[in-house]
Amino acid sequence: MRPIIPEHRYGALSVPGSGPEERRAESRGRLARLAALDSEQLPMAMAFLSGYHPRVFDAILDAVEPCPKPGIRDGAAGREPFCMKCDAPVGVFLAHGKEYRHYRGVLTATSKPKPYKADHAPVVAWRPVADAAVAAAG
Repeated sequence: MRPIIPEHRYGALSVPGSGPEERRAESRGRLARLAALDSEQLPMAMAFLSGYHPRVFDAILDAVEPCPKPGIRDGAAGREPFCMKCDAPVGVFLAHGKEYRHYRGVLTATSKPKPYKADHAPVVAWRPVADAAVAAAG
């Protein structure tokens, strides 16, 4: 088995005269090495990469699947943001900026939520979607 970190190796793009076929073959080799990693080697390789080149590590994780933001225990799936002060739903409306805003309504084929200005800034928390539907109906 080859080591995860070779003693000395140049990337395909840094070797003069390497063509597309060589780059494809090297890419296939990398994918084969990745597939051969066992359940202990993969986390160790990622931990090494996170310290060795953190920006590449972040880009890899973002490209595969964005990680949930800190404070969201279960990720965004099945959860939605709401304001802890008034229990109203909140969301980001890019046409109005990148901040969370209170809104009314739901997204359907014939209507869409409308942001409104509340007397306080949203205090964002996350709750299960089913709880939000019950809160909105009650």
